[in-house]
Amino acid sequence: MSEILKVTSLSNDELKLACEVLSDAFQDDPVFSKLIPNNKERHKTLYKIFKFQIKYCLKHGVVLSTSNLKGISLWFPPKNAFVSIWKSIKSGSLSLIFKIKWKNLHILRKNEDFCGYLHKKLVPTPHWYLSTIGIDPKHQGKGIGRRMLSFMINKIAKDNKNIFLETNSKRNVKFYKRFGFRNLHKALTPGTNIYHWSMIRHPIKKK
Repeated sequence: MSEILKVTSLSNDELKLACEVLSDAFQDDPVFSKLIPNNKERHKTLYKIFKFQIKYCLKHGVVLSTSNLKGISLWFPPKNAFVSIWKSIKSGSLSLIFKIKWKNLHILRKNEDFCGYLHKKLVPTPHWYLSTIGIDPKHQGKGIGRRMLSFMINKIAKDNKNIFLETNSKRNVKFYKRFGFRNLHKALTPGTNIYHWSMIRHPIKKK
C-alpha cells in the first residue's frame, strides 16, 4: 500500500505526472464536461490549470500525495484559504492567458468567480480549504482518497478549525459525509443544470 506524503517539492517529471493524474481524475467532471465539451481540449486545459494550482499550493498550502503519485490533494490553511491575486500572479497565473484558449479561460474564470463568491460568503471565519482531491482513475476504489482525507483531518484536528470543500457530484457528497462533512449550501452552477455543493466539517469537540 502506497504511503500518504506531504510534498514540499516536485521534479519536472513528478509535476507532469501529478498534472496528468488530476487531469485524468477530472476529465469526466460534470461541470468541466459541460463548460468544455471537447474531450481533448478539456484535458489539455485541465492540465495547464492544475499545473498552476499545484505550483501555487506548493508555495502557500499543503500538497498531499501517495508515494507513487497516483493520488493528489491540495489543501490551504486558514491564512491562505482564499486565493490571493498577488500570490497567484507570482505563481504564474498570468501565463495562463497565453496557454489557454480565451473562450475556455473566460468560462472557467466565471465558474471560479461563482465558487469564490460562495466560499467567502459561506465561510468568513478562519478555516482550512480542501481545494482539490483527485485519484488516478486506474487506482480509484482502492482507498487512496479515504486515506488522504483521514490523514489531513487528523492533522487539522490540532488546529480546532473548520474544513471547507466543494463538489459537483452527489456521489462525492455521500462520500464526504462519511468523514463528518455536512451540506452548507446547494446551488446550480451558472450556465449549467448541475448542482454545486458547499460542504463543511466542524471540529469534533473533546469530551
